[in-house]
Amino acid sequence: MYDNEIAVADIAIAWIYGIAGAGLIPGISWGYKPVWIPGVVLLNHSLCFWFWTANQKRSGHPITWSREPARSGWFLLNFFLGVLAMYVAWIGG
Repeated sequence: MYDNEIAVADIAIAWIYGIAGAGLIPGISWGYKPVWIPGVVLLNHSLCFWFWTANQKRSGHPITWSREPARSGWFLLNFFLGVLAMYVAWIGG
């Protein structure tokens, strides 16, 4: 269930980046506004993933992604990309 929800969220993020890119490539200022959404989603996704995998490990049902270093790498990648997207939206908007 969680994997399906993440896949849907990733597709939505990709569409929003596409819309933002359509405005950023020609240099239109509104292109920065939609970048907030994927930034917040990625930040939220990273934190939810971190706690979800911790709960899986604690309950005795670890999954492949709950093992280190994959867990930390996935968390850090999503966390910093979310922060970067929000920073770009903030300085551009």
